[in-house]
This record gives sequence, structure tokens and C-alpha cells, in this order.
Amino acid sequence: MKAQNLQEVITNLKTELTKSPDDKKRASIYSDLTWYYASVSVDSALHYGKKAITATEILKDSTLLAQIYSDLGAVHFRNNDFKNSERNYLQSYQIRKKQNNIAGIAKLNNNLASVYQSTFQYKKAMKMYLEALNFFESKADEKNINATKANIGLLFIDLKDNTNAIKYITEAIDFFEEQDKNVEFDNKLCENYLNLGKAFQMKKDYATAEKYYNKSSEICNKVGNKQGYAFSKRNLGNLNTLLKNDSAAELNLKISKETRKEFNSKLDTESNDIDVAQNLIVQEKFLEAKRILLKILPVFEKENSKENLLSTYKLLTNIYHHSSQTDSADLFFEKYVALDSDLVNTSVNKDTSEMEKKYRSLQKDNEILSQKSKIFKTNVIVFSLLGFLLMGFIYYKNYQNKQKIKLQKEILHQQDLATKAVMNAEDNERKRMATHLHDGIGQLLTAANMNMSVLDEYKKDENNFTKVLNKTREILAEAMLDVRTLSHQIMPNMLIKNSLADALRDLISKTNSPKLHLELKMEGLKKDLNQNIQVVMYRIIQECINNTIKHAKANKVEISLIQSNDMIEAIFKDDGIGFNPLKINSRNDGLGLENIRSRIDMLKGDLKIDSAEGKGTSIIMKIPI
Repeated sequence: MKAQNLQEVITNLKTELTKSPDDKKRASIYSDLTWYYASVSVDSALHYGKKAITATEILKDSTLLAQIYSDLGAVHFRNNDFKNSERNYLQSYQIRKKQNNIAGIAKLNNNLASVYQSTFQYKKAMKMYLEALNFFESKADEKNINATKANIGLLFIDLKDNTNAIKYITEAIDFFEEQDKNVEFDNKLCENYLNLGKAFQMKKDYATAEKYYNKSSEICNKVGNKQGYAFSKRNLGNLNTLLKNDSAAELNLKISKETRKEFNSKLDTESNDIDVAQNLIVQEKFLEAKRILLKILPVFEKENSKENLLSTYKLLTNIYHHSSQTDSADLFFEKYVALDSDLVNTSVNKDTSEMEKKYRSLQKDNEILSQKSKIFKTNVIVFSLLGFLLMGFIYYKNYQNKQKIKLQKEILHQQDLATKAVMNAEDNERKRMATHLHDGIGQLLTAANMNMSVLDEYKKDENNFTKVLNKTREILAEAMLDVRTLSHQIMPNMLIKNSLADALRDLISKTNSPKLHLELKMEGLKKDLNQNIQVVMYRIIQECINNTIKHAKANKVEISLIQSNDMIEAIFKDDGIGFNPLKINSRNDGLGLENIRSRIDMLKGDLKIDSAEGKGTSIIMKIPI
């Protein structure tokens, strides 16, 4: 849609109505007017919504009818009429369920979740948001993925989890900023910059909050989103009040109130008066504030607007305390506590909030009738903080225990995997040795035996006897050489006769060449080092050298071994081409990284591999002794 302002879009749609469209086109225009008026005028949106339903029912177009009910749900939601919002969303849901419209149902889950969030059913809301997000991700529907993320971010604001709120909302904003500018995406930016400002204000980062409120205000005003513009100005006014900037607060709250009147939402208009009253209290204009609050209180009670009632009760309690009207203060405080407890019991933080409610009740019983307003407020803060600290400590200890158990299970699991890996490696080694014995040494001994069996036939033939005897000796010599080679592969001769240090020196001496220079440094290495540790260290260093020769194209290798009282550490570095450890296939690389790691894990050691393509390789091994 080329128009960049909601009012332009609405004007264009009304122009289309004057061109005598057919019944289906007219119904579609009524539906679009319902949606676009939702952010401009509640009355107009509801008016065209009724027209759209009537026209669509005549057409018997169930798909369009489902969309209209969904749009009406959004209109009632923006008017804080959550009961009618849910009713319309559910009517749309039933139609789409009959149509087996899975995508449409996912979008309704998103919308219904917003209703449940606004009525403090946080667990239910989060469940539906996540179900919707899962569906949209499965379809790679980026627009709805990010719309859902924005909703989840707003839910995290309600849960006071500002870090996650900022994360989700920022991801959504980044997506919408990258799209071609139009009314739909500008509306999303208008709303999400507003919510991002809320999250930063709750973090007490007031400068960043003000920046995003101003950005929201600018976009909302440009696109003609009156509700978003009113909210951004209201939040700026509240922030100005908090920062003692009374004149700016008064101006922003005035603009917000005037815009809300244009939007035709009485509940929104009255809720704006709460902020005006709060600003008056800060200026110690208590009588003016009380007059405003008592005027709007019946509206909130009639609409059962719990959040607005809670704020009104709290401000009236403060006003009556200031004027020493303790009976009135007690009355509104009791209403505040009762309603606060009701809201708290529906939140996902039920246990923490129950603790807070008990402290509030205890503070009321012990202090409100006998102490002055200042002491009373101080005690509320102290008890609330104690409650939060206690519940936070209990939660932390419980979380810590769960993580400890989880870690222990993971350690056992990894040890089991390491054991299996070593057993598999040892089994493969046995198979290799068996094959070598059978196919190599076994065949040589068989040949020697056959030659020995014919020696008797050549006793009188000295020439042939000598040939067969020499051949037999050659076969036996080859068999003995194979036995020595196999023995050395199982356990290096130098390691058996001397120590790890001697074995490594021998290995380095045999490997050094003009193309590859190896340096070996050893410190504190003792001869009585555990045999298993010596073998593991030797084999791993041998494997590292082999891999360097085969793959690294290195010119220099540095090997360091350091033994302390409780640990032996080996560091292997080369200046080769490096590799990506994640791309290495252990089945095709000797011992392989996994088998190396498994051997070290069996000795309760630690292995760290640092390599990248073109940057050489560094391998650090630590084994306790």
C-alpha cells in the first residue's frame, strides 16, 4: 500500500466505496476500514465492523467473516474491552477451525495471547505465543515470527524481565526497519519503539527510554496512529514527572489526553487522568489530584479496569495519608491490597507475589493505624524488599540445586560416552592386531613351517637343502621384525625400558627433518609417572605429530611438557594451515579428536583445541596425577 498515513488509507478506501463496487468488494472495503480505523477511532472501527459482518453474512464468505471477527477483536482490544475482544477472536477461531486454516489459527493464538496477557493470565498467554511462534518458524513466516516476538517482548515487560523484553523487541524492530516502508510496518515500529522505551524505563535507563518514546511519538504521528501517539506522549509525561520536569510532564499529558479524546476511547481518556493526578501529587496539589481521581474512579469500577483501579487506589491512599484522613486512607489501602492480591495470584510469579502480599498485610495490621504516613511508606518498602530478597534466595538455592543435579547427570553421561569411546578404540586396536598377527606374522610362520617340512627331503641334496634353510631363516627374520614392530606399536620400546621423556626424545629424533623442525621442552617430568598417563601422553603427541605431517603443511612444531605436584600439562603447537575442529571426522583421522578426548576424559583430564583455517593449531592437555 503506497499511502504512508492511516488517514490517507482510510480516505482512499472511502473513495472506493463511492464507485459502486460489487457486494464482495464492498464487504472487503468495510473489513479494511474496520482494521485501519482501529488505531484512529474506536467508534468508526466498530461502525464499519458491523457493516462488514452484515455484508459478508449475505455473501456467505466464511473466510472474510473470520477475518472481520478477528479485526473486531483487535478493535475491542485497543479499547481495553478484553471480554468482547476475546469473544470476537473466538468466533473467528471457530470458523477457521472448521476450515482447517492452521495459519489463521496460529495468528489468532497470537491475538488471544495478548488478551490473556492483558487480563494477567501470563502462563496461558506465553503458551499461546510460543505455539504461534513455533508454527510461524516452521513456515519461515518472518513477518509473523517478528510480530510474535514483539508480543513476547511485551509480555516480558509485564513480568519485569527487562533483559528478555529488550532482546525480543529489538529483534522485531530490526526486522521491521529492514522492510520497505508502508503503513503496516510503520505501525509496528510505532508500537515497538514505545514498548522498548518502557523496558528501558523499568531498567532506570531514562535517557534511552526518552529516546525511544520520542522515536515512537514521531512515527505514530506520521502514520496517524492516534492510540500509539497518545501512549507515547503519556509515557513521556510520566517520565517527565519522574524526573521532576513538571512543565514538560504537563504538556505531554495534555497532548496525550486530547489525542485520546479523538480516539474515542473513554477508558483510555480516563486512564490518562491518573497520570495527570500523579503529576499534581508530585507538585503537592493534593486537592486537585483528589478531585480528578474521585471523578474517574466510577468509570474504572464500572469497566472493572483492574490496573487503573489499582493505580487510583494507591494514589488516593497517599492523598488521604497526607491530609491525615486515616479512615479514608485505610479504606483505599484495603481496596488496594485486596485487588493487588487478586492480580498477583494470577501471575506466573505467584509464590513471590504471595510473599509480598503477606508482608503488605502484616505491615497494614501493625503500622497503618499507629504511625505517620512517612514511617508507613518506609515499612512497606522494607518489608517488600525483604520479601523479594527471601523469595529470590529460595528460588536461587532451588535453581542451584537443580543445576547441580543436572551437571552431575551430564558428567555421568559424558563419562559413560568416554568409556564407550575408549572401549571401541581398544576393540578396534585388538582387531587390527589380530588381523596383523593372522595375515602377516601367521602367514610367515606358515610358510616357514612348510619349508621346514621339506628339509628332510633335501638332506642328501646339499644345494637345495641350503637354499630352503636360508629361505626359512629369511622368513623367520621377517616374522621377528613384524613382531618387534607390532610390539613397538602396542608399547614403544623406549617407553618400556626407560621413561616418557626418553620415548619422546627418541620420537622427536626420528621425526625431525629439514622440512619439519620439532622442538621438545620438558620441565619437572619424573620417571615414576603413572604408566597409563605416560602411554596416553605418548600416543596423543605421536598422533598430533602424524596429523601435522599429513595435513598441516607446517615448518615448525613446539612441544612442551610440564609436571607439577598434582598435574602434568602438555602443549602442542604448529605453524601449519590449521583446521576447523567442527569439520573433522574422527573416523578418518587416526585416533581422531573424539578418541583423544575420550582417553583424556578417562584420566579425568582436560583437552583444549584452538585452531582455525590458516592460523595454525594449538592443543593443550592437562591430566591430574
